[in-house]
Amino acid sequence: MEHLARKLRRTLGLPLLLLGLSMPVLAQDAPPGQQISPEAKAVLDRMTTYMKNLQAFSIQAHGTRDEVLDHGYKLQHNETATLQVQRPNLMRAEVRGDLRNRLFVYDGKTITIHSPDDNRYATAPATQKLGELIGDLLDAGAELPLIDVLYQANAGTLTEQVLTGQVVGAVEVEGVPCDHLVFRQADADWQLWVEQGERPLPRKIVITTRHEVGDPQFTSVLTWNTQPRFAKDTFSFVPPKDAQHIPFVQPETYVAGDQ
Repeated sequence: MEHLARKLRRTLGLPLLLLGLSMPVLAQDAPPGQQISPEAKAVLDRMTTYMKNLQAFSIQAHGTRDEVLDHGYKLQHNETATLQVQRPNLMRAEVRGDLRNRLFVYDGKTITIHSPDDNRYATAPATQKLGELIGDLLDAGAELPLIDVLYQANAGTLTEQVLTGQVVGAVEVEGVPCDHLVFRQADADWQLWVEQGERPLPRKIVITTRHEVGDPQFTSVLTWNTQPRFAKDTFSFVPPKDAQHIPFVQPETYVAGDQ
């Protein structure tokens, strides 16, 4: 799970969430001695199969992420996100939080990233395949919150670097019955709550970065609409008044908001 490990070494952002993407995945060998229970694997397989068949969806996500300061204080930041996807190549995502606000619009030909905080935006030509676009942005260093986690969930590669995994039990997330799973990697522990029944969707995720001061965590709770109706202008971007257009040179800057 290369992208997840990379992101955990950076500060995790807030959900852009599951882009359900038809993108080729290179197979990797599981770690020696990997131990994932058959029950946990069955839940993940069911989730992956269902997600691959979604042609359109929207997600509301509410989450928190920890920031550990140099002198040891741990701060918790709140963030919310809305994701709208129409396969094969339309996406809109809005992220609002304590640290940054961002808008992402992909119309099948162009990717636009808008920063409402300073009213700047960047655009660039993009591949006509959503999965390839996300891969390009991740490879360029862009921090697209949770996207690597949920992308790999859809691709069935979530457990590539997992050492152990099991089902904890059956619980409820916001009144929805879910299977609670827990996994361990070399540098992270993560928990996943998957809806039971006919819609095996990820409803909550918690990632704990190990071997760092304070064991910072990222948490997100997801609410799904698998039969959305999008307005005609959902996947179009119209620059706000007096917005400044800037070059799309360093996507890690414009997407992650680090500068």
